[in-house]
Amino acid sequence: MQKISLKLLEIYNLDAELNGLNNPQTGEKVFSGLLKEKLSLVLKYWLTDLAKRVSAEKAAVEELKNELIRKFGKPDDKGGISIPLYIDLEDGSEVPKKVLNPDYQAFDQEFTQLMETEKELEYKPFELSDFAGIETAENYVTFFKFIKAED
Repeated sequence: MQKISLKLLEIYNLDAELNGLNNPQTGEKVFSGLLKEKLSLVLKYWLTDLAKRVSAEKAAVEELKNELIRKFGKPDDKGGISIPLYIDLEDGSEVPKKVLNPDYQAFDQEFTQLMETEKELEYKPFELSDFAGIETAENYVTFFKFIKAED
């Protein structure tokens, strides 16, 4: 096994590259993911192992994100907690002005700082030749860091 250090933002990207990504508002598939490609069983096994490790890290970050939302957010009319990007500025005029929400700015600053944190992942090294038979239109930028090119 080898180790690699990635920023948490890169771990989010790697999760999407491996498992695919759906638009959160529409549910529409944006990206299928490397695990949906036609792969050998051995390669799929090691990619699935990596995907499980990445998903666990992402879940831990999601919990921290939810803590930040609870910290900076306010209860909404649907029973949830939200942090609107803009709020109305009450300045006495008939039409309230929209201004950037300072609570959102504070949330964004802390979350951005969190996403810059580095985390070490352990993985089985991949060789470029492991992927020789795969044809894809996708670009797996973060995953490419895990591939050792043969000399």
